[in-house]
Amino acid sequence: KGFRERLHGHNYRVSVRLLGNKRIGPDGYVLDYGCVKKVTKEVCKEINEHFLCPMRSDVIDISTEGESVKLICEDGAVFVFPKEDCYMLPIVHATTEELAVYLWGKILAGLDSDYLVKRGIHTMEVTVGEAVGQEAVFRMKVPDVEIPHVEREKLSDVASYITK
Repeated sequence: KGFRERLHGHNYRVSVRLLGNKRIGPDGYVLDYGCVKKVTKEVCKEINEHFLCPMRSDVIDISTEGESVKLICEDGAVFVFPKEDCYMLPIVHATTEELAVYLWGKILAGLDSDYLVKRGIHTMEVTVGEAVGQEAVFRMKVPDVEIPHVEREKLSDVASYITK
């Protein structure tokens, strides 16, 4: 609050890590990477080449007017974008941290959770990077999977990493 970053963009990288509690299956792997890659690609393609519009922003007044999206910032700056160029996100800030949480939910929704459970997957981690050495990770237990002796609160983390 109280300042506005210059309008700029990023080229994000997304990775998914699945943690399990079973040994490698009789087919030689923990799970088929293909299904995870397919869903992740689809989710990323959805938002690719769009202006990411944080619809729950606490510092930008956002309105839709016909085929345009209008943003009014705290400092009075006004931006108008074609609606088709915007991707409306249910987040407060377009940060790697919030994107990681959002993408975690979208990717999990696209996966077959029964398949994950059957393969022993208990936790999914999504990493979003905006530059080399700048990334955020969101890790949380896959719903409906019980892990003995571990409290659910200990299985949800958001972390930011900066390395130079």
